[in-house]
Amino acid sequence: MSKPTLPRPSAHAVARDIAAKIAEGVWPEGHQLPPERELAEQYGLARNTVRSALTRLEREGHVIRQVGRGTFVRGPVKPGRGVAFDGMTEASPADLMEIRLIIEPRVAQLAAHRASEDDLAKIETALRQSVLAKGTAEFEHWDAELHLAIFKASKNAALVDYCMAINAVRNQPRWYRLKQRAMTLDLRYLYDKQHTAIVTALMERDVAAAKHAVEEHLQTVRQNLLSALP
Repeated sequence: MSKPTLPRPSAHAVARDIAAKIAEGVWPEGHQLPPERELAEQYGLARNTVRSALTRLEREGHVIRQVGRGTFVRGPVKPGRGVAFDGMTEASPADLMEIRLIIEPRVAQLAAHRASEDDLAKIETALRQSVLAKGTAEFEHWDAELHLAIFKASKNAALVDYCMAINAVRNQPRWYRLKQRAMTLDLRYLYDKQHTAIVTALMERDVAAAKHAVEEHLQTVRQNLLSALP
């Protein structure tokens, strides 16, 4: 008599299993998940099922999928982050940049006032890595890390959740393609210069200069993103 065949896990079940590993610290924040092919073999599933599980995890804010680099753990999800992310994904580039221009200059002011020495060191590291980055994918990763480090320096958990939702949206394929179209060598140089001005203001704890530098940078980002729209 043959043994009964166990049912294969669904995309939902795989997502929950991976989420549990993240929550338990088996896969800590920043950890890179195995490629889809390896996960498919591990769970005995087709790659499209694994892809659906990863999409669910990204939508809920557990992971971030970076084009050309892989899937990385965000860390345990706090209540509400998935809802914020779902709303952000529906926003147009113009709407999203308008929100950023309203919120992020004020965050820079808070960071200039509240950042610890450790916060400033992490901000400097993210800036240095973004300047050294080769290619759009690597630059976008460190660009997002720089903005996140500034948000963390504001010492406001709700604002950090907002930034993580924004970063997740920025790594959606349609947004990545838009940024690829907008990026040029001259623009990359300008972004590096503007990021440096932001970090310099934060290091000097110049609240007004930090606000102004972020506003100038985001105005440039908005102009270039919108000009790249088809």
